[in-house]
Amino acid sequence: MRKCMYSTWHLVMKTYHMYNADSISAQSKLKEAEKQEEKQIGKSVKQEDRQTPRSPDSTSNVRIEEKHVRRSSVKKIEKMKEKRQAKYTENKLKAIKARNEYLLALEATNASVFKYYIHDLSDLIDCCDLGYHASLNRALRTFLSAELNLEQSKHEGLDAIENAVENLDATSDKQRLMEMYNNVFCPPMKFEFQPHMGDMASQLCAQQPVQSELVQRCQQLQSRLSTLKIENEEVKKTMEATLQTIQDIVTVEDFDVSDCFQYSNSMESVKSTVSETFMSKPSIAKRRANQQETEQFYFTVRGSAPFKDRL
Repeated sequence: MRKCMYSTWHLVMKTYHMYNADSISAQSKLKEAEKQEEKQIGKSVKQEDRQTPRSPDSTSNVRIEEKHVRRSSVKKIEKMKEKRQAKYTENKLKAIKARNEYLLALEATNASVFKYYIHDLSDLIDCCDLGYHASLNRALRTFLSAELNLEQSKHEGLDAIENAVENLDATSDKQRLMEMYNNVFCPPMKFEFQPHMGDMASQLCAQQPVQSELVQRCQQLQSRLSTLKIENEEVKKTMEATLQTIQDIVTVEDFDVSDCFQYSNSMESVKSTVSETFMSKPSIAKRRANQQETEQFYFTVRGSAPFKDRL
């Protein structure tokens, strides 16, 4: 995911750099044309000042010819200037749009990275950890119930294990894990805007003619977010109901096996009683099948949730 985001962000940045370089190049050519125009105008003025008196007919013909040459030269320079002005305007607009795309991609990338490290990693841990602590609690309590009835001499060790079971806490364990490996779970530094060739503007440009385009894009994003919000609410309700069902299944208090020891404390009697009264219950297999089916449905719904979709 991070490689894909970085690739997209890097491509947008290169596009921005390319258009900005074209804009700067067009601006330089425009300034060069303006200098040529000023130079030509100055040259024409000097030529008019330096003209020597001649006969009326000769002077008139020479002046007309020189004016025609100067006008032709000035028109060529003006046409070249107009072309370069149009090219500069076009490249400048492309550079502004590319910079806006770059800034939007930069913000979206930073937001995605932040969400991944702050929210998604925690959700992934919750998904992988779902039911573990409850199942461990039940297994250990079953073990404690059997051992307490088998040997009273093991009470001290069993009390220590029971105390550890009582202190099982999924939230604190997850927090301790994330603190222990903070270099893995902490988000990296944000991607910073990298100005190119003197372009120091680091904010979105909302001037015409890109303002209407940004407004339209904002409306489209708001519409998409509204749709996703409705979909998220429906999926959230389904996930909460499914999660509650799973929690009800994995937290059932069936760890008391004292009934298995009501006849004899010998190991053979324990095995026989457990086999006949506890492990052979039809509801155990049915509950396990229902649990697997519910867990599979929960992971499927959570994996296809709309809020996982990247805009």
